[in-house]
Amino acid sequence: MDDLIAKLKEGDEAAFKEVMAMYKKPIYHYLSLLMGDRQLAEELTQDTFVKVYFKARTLKCDSLPAAKAWIYTIATNLARSEFRKKRIRRVFSLSELGEAQASYRPDVEGKLLAEQLLAMVPEKWRVPLVMKEMDNFSFEEISRVLNKPVGTVKSLVFRGKDHLRKQFLDAEGATHA
Repeated sequence: MDDLIAKLKEGDEAAFKEVMAMYKKPIYHYLSLLMGDRQLAEELTQDTFVKVYFKARTLKCDSLPAAKAWIYTIATNLARSEFRKKRIRRVFSLSELGEAQASYRPDVEGKLLAEQLLAMVPEKWRVPLVMKEMDNFSFEEISRVLNKPVGTVKSLVFRGKDHLRKQFLDAEGATHA
């Protein structure tokens, strides 16, 4: 697999297509959870892979795990730029969803609630929380992507979970002390 990265760095289009096939869906899912907007996530996913294609020659590693971290770093930076541009705080309302759409998948209400609550988590906690809990990154991998110490990453994930828990309790009508 390391030769795949070497070929990618040389500009091999087949290698790029293989890397894109491996990471397009996970990057899209990651960005969709971060942004709370599927269309914007699709655009940012495309932008991520445009940057991967044009910047592959500058990649300083030869291993697939390091390349994965590099790709997620690009995606994270694009998401952060979008947050700065728009300061997204839009929350999807269940009342905007028609009954036919909600009945399409029985778990849609739960997923929408999760996306709604996740959108309320501040970016500094949301990024590592999504990477850890949704994309199953290790703390060490998140540390590399975000360029933060492992202890800081653990703290950010904990605070994100705590914030999410409090938001869920508020959404359910409970009060927390």
